Amino acid sequence: MTISEFKFEDKSLDWRLEQFPLNKLTLLVGASGVGKTQILRALMALKQIAGGSSINGISWEIKFETLANHKYIWKGEFENKGIEIFIDADEDDDDDDKKNRPRIIHEELLLNGEEVIFRDEEKILFMGNPTIKLSQQQSIIHLLKEEDKINPAYSGLRKLDFVDHSNSASIGQGFRFSFLNAKSLSKKYDTIVKIQESELETPLKLFFVQKADKKVFATIKQRFADIFPQIEDIKIASLETKEKEMPNFLKDYPFIQIKEKGVVHWISQNRISSGMYRTLIQLSELYLCSEGTVFLIDEFENSLGINCINEITNDILASKRKLQFVLTSHHPYIIDTIGFNNWKLVTRNAGIIKTHDIDKFNIGNSKHSAFMQLIQLEEYQTGQEQ
Repeated sequence: MTISEFKFEDKSLDWRLEQFPLNKLTLLVGASGVGKTQILRALMALKQIAGGSSINGISWEIKFETLANHKYIWKGEFENKGIEIFIDADEDDDDDDKKNRPRIIHEELLLNGEEVIFRDEEKILFMGNPTIKLSQQQSIIHLLKEEDKINPAYSGLRKLDFVDHSNSASIGQGFRFSFLNAKSLSKKYDTIVKIQESELETPLKLFFVQKADKKVFATIKQRFADIFPQIEDIKIASLETKEKEMPNFLKDYPFIQIKEKGVVHWISQNRISSGMYRTLIQLSELYLCSEGTVFLIDEFENSLGINCINEITNDILASKRKLQFVLTSHHPYIIDTIGFNNWKLVTRNAGIIKTHDIDKFNIGNSKHSAFMQLIQLEEYQTGQEQ
């Protein structure tokens, strides 16, 4: 999907994000503490709500378009129970737990200007008709996600992806598929489209794509070698180890391994530098994510060397796929490389967060770099709107 506008409020924490437009690539810039990360997490909250979660005291409105050109407006509000509550949907929760979740007090979904859902505390209307009694704690987007007019919105919202590769190279980190015999699923993920549309973690996508689409895998490998010329080869395979300490369920698990020129042994995933690993994963995600993914990347430069920052930024800018990026950064190269027309300067006064188009500050009308002009702005230095 592609998000065009978004606004959000958390009454339990007493802060509000005023409505702002997003581009295909949006770079949030501003002083530390003004709310850039909060914006990304607010967007992720909508994915959680679409997945059935209840979040205390929030209201939202988002405008987005799906790959099939369905234009949606989704707005809603949870009751404020006075303390911060976040509860994941769980069918095994007992009735008392379910009753204690924050209730939705208002929800609307419009498709191409037509009202699909209207909900208040008294009734739920679907296409103008009352529905049967449904959970008051879960969004209609979740409850009726199989309906033709709702499913594209649900599917689009589920493509929000908060990217965090911190310490992700370590063996045993994030094994949602720990007991998966990956080899047995090769037939299930035998095309690039099936791999992209799956919810597999990126290392497993790499494992399947090296067999299913050697051309795509070779492209990823070459781009990685362009950044790190010392790299000779990449493979995703089980570790050749005699270590008795490795649990049995990991012995056949595919790990990323790299081969350096002039070095006999392969370097296993847990010994790859964090910058190298993050670069490989970020590159891979550009090729292996599903169309319509919205990447939310906080502090984009973290763990990346200057050579990695240059190349990954250029790959994002050059991507021809139907992807959207919302980034935060303080790095001068990233800020200068990404055209200032894509910047949003974030300010905060008390609990009100605003984003500003950068053209109002006349940046670009100087021989100095855009970044140097940006950091001279009082709004950037203080984090407050003047």
